[in-house]
Amino acid sequence: MYKRRKRTAVLGAGVFVVLGMWILFSVHCWAAEPQYDDRQQIIRVGSFEDTFDYVDEYGVRRGFGYELMQALEGYTGWKFEYVKCDWSNCFDKLENGEIDIMGDISYTDEREQKMLYSAEPMGEEKYILYADLSDTDVVTSDFRSMDGKRVGVLLGTEPEVMLTE
Repeated sequence: MYKRRKRTAVLGAGVFVVLGMWILFSVHCWAAEPQYDDRQQIIRVGSFEDTFDYVDEYGVRRGFGYELMQALEGYTGWKFEYVKCDWSNCFDKLENGEIDIMGDISYTDEREQKMLYSAEPMGEEKYILYADLSDTDVVTSDFRSMDGKRVGVLLGTEPEVMLTE
């Protein structure tokens, strides 16, 4: 009778250990599984070629803007799909849903009426005028010295607006 109790106790302890390990393993596996839809969300990024986001001669995307987007991709778990556009049609593609986000865009009150901006900027913009050194009429401290001069600027950009004002 003593052996029977001992055998029952050992068997019960074994069942208890196995059951405990099974429960522990189940909880561990459940906790390790992602608790969300594990399909990666694809975000279409409007990509116009500039110094901050470009494709080099080997077909590799490069630039500060691209690297920043790669860091964002890593933090969010999103998958970025780059959609080529140019300055003249990127905003249209954003408005009609062909792309989801764009980077390297200057803030303006007019644009804020149509799009959301991130809370933090990608960087800081500085606009600099360049002049031929041989033209001694241009004085850096006096904009009036530019009266009558021809100035090249990309039309439809914030520097054009600032220069005109």
